[in-house]
Amino acid sequence: MAVNNNVYVGGPGVDCVFKVRVLCDALVQDARQAGITTPALHALYVARTCHEREPHLLAAEAKSGRRWQKWWWGGAVVALALALALVWNEMGGARCLVRNNYLVQEATRPLAPCRRVCGGGVVTLSSNVTQQEFSRWAYLSRPLVVRGGAAHWPALHTFSESFFRSLYDNVPGSYQAVAQDCQFLPFRTRYLTLHAALHDLTRPQRWYFGWSNCSPGVAAVLREVAPRPAFLPLHAEHSALDWIFMGTHGPGAAWHLDYVQRPSWQAQIRGSKTWHLHPVPECSDTCSPLSLTAHRGDIVFVDTNQWYHTTVIHPGDISITIGSEYD
Repeated sequence: MAVNNNVYVGGPGVDCVFKVRVLCDALVQDARQAGITTPALHALYVARTCHEREPHLLAAEAKSGRRWQKWWWGGAVVALALALALVWNEMGGARCLVRNNYLVQEATRPLAPCRRVCGGGVVTLSSNVTQQEFSRWAYLSRPLVVRGGAAHWPALHTFSESFFRSLYDNVPGSYQAVAQDCQFLPFRTRYLTLHAALHDLTRPQRWYFGWSNCSPGVAAVLREVAPRPAFLPLHAEHSALDWIFMGTHGPGAAWHLDYVQRPSWQAQIRGSKTWHLHPVPECSDTCSPLSLTAHRGDIVFVDTNQWYHTTVIHPGDISITIGSEYD
């Protein structure tokens, strides 16, 4: 599956179909190079009366037909073997017949409650919002921003590339936890691991990546400088995972929909970032596309299961955000 920073495409099934199609096209090309013309190929499937054909053409066509049948059956055997090999390879380490890719996730996604998700546009609240006030909006899935909701966090003065590099370097097993139990997202980088991304001091001018943290030692430090938003409902359950995203000006994450089952928040610790939101297909007649910009200290709430979203980082300071899910 190619995340690619753009639209999510591809997947094992699509790749398999593509390879089989390429194989079939190659077989047709080989047949034509062997002297079988397009009309002759067509003649294999279209019945013709004998009196319309001259004897020598019938003989040539029959010979071509036999040669083409060899190619056809040979190609069918090869294609079947290729398909079985690909399926076996894909299922070798999987417990499911069909892997959980974006096509499957979209096909099985529950329909969005459009009137609840879209009514009234982006909600803007002030930093002194109370738990009681916020609880009115916490589970409506409407895009919301709390201006200055994280303005008092120590993270605004501590988060940087060097901060995360030092933190992960000094907590044993933290890089392995991300690689084995969490996820690294190379949106606009050449890096495949968090360690490589944090230690390359010769990055290109523009870059963007993110990751989820599975290290308890790292999480303890993050909670000290970036606590959970105090205005979340008292009964809300918080995910143990933190998501960190950082990058320079330009495109961030490309258009996509998440499948995490819970709403989430994301605090803008450094820089500014604009979110562009588009409703899911079933809500296209009810909802309109929306945009919101998060500045340093703002906290954004977007139910990324209900809204397709992409982000763009503004020029200036690099963007660093931290977020999590709640229920």
